[in-house]
Amino acid sequence: MPRPYINGELRRLVSDRAAHICEYCLYPEVDGLSCLVDHVISVKHGGSTKSEIAD
Repeated sequence: MPRPYINGELRRLVSDRAAHICEYCLYPEVDGLSCLVDHVISVKHGGSTKSEIAD
């Protein structure tokens, strides 16, 4: 099953909310390397691709 698309606006929201630091390994984003945006609850377990604060 292909992964659902996570749009650019949601990626920016997640990155800004995390202060551009990986919430898993705590390594900061640097030029050319960005954090992987993934689901808190996996799609196969009913997770969605939306923010709680964005409609």
